[in-house]
Amino acid sequence: MRIGTGLAAAALILGTAAAPNNAMAQTKADQCATYAKEAAAGAGTTTGAARGAARGAAGAAIIGGDSGKGAAAGAVVGGVRKRTQQNRSYQSYYDECMKR
Repeated sequence: MRIGTGLAAAALILGTAAAPNNAMAQTKADQCATYAKEAAAGAGTTTGAARGAARGAAGAAIIGGDSGKGAAAGAVVGGVRKRTQQNRSYQSYYDECMKR
């Protein structure tokens, strides 16, 4: 039984050593894309649909308009701003990585 276990362990070690390392096989662009995606996701954003809706409702209330319509418009604007901010963060991290 010990010989079988030893052979299995040797086969596992040799198989692992012979297998290509995916991290090493990636291109720099792939590595930077992964880095940028993770970094941008962790960076957080300061705006979004909920915050935009609150701004829109408050703005409409101040002006004397319909706060519901203001909230809807604000939510759309906030969502667009959030996506734009995420894209800029990703691009910034990607560019920084590629320069290294």
